[in-house]
Amino acid sequence: MPERSALLGNVAERLIAHRIRHGYDLDDAATIARVDAERLAEAEAGELALNERELAALADGYGVEVTAFFGGLVTPFSYLAGA
Repeated sequence: MPERSALLGNVAERLIAHRIRHGYDLDDAATIARVDAERLAEAEAGELALNERELAALADGYGVEVTAFFGGLVTPFSYLAGA
């Protein structure tokens, strides 16, 4: 599904940008999200969608709204489907 792949890639870029902007390495961010570092690495590679709890924890840790990972738009259910 090309739309889902493109969305995963866009979210991945934003996840990485926010992590770097805050000076966190992957392990730091994984701790913030309470997720395995390998899972976060896969999300940052655009290979999987994080679930709502994981996204909310990252957003809280980065001091942003969850919508920041989606370009300021409401979280699309298509991103969360199959997480």
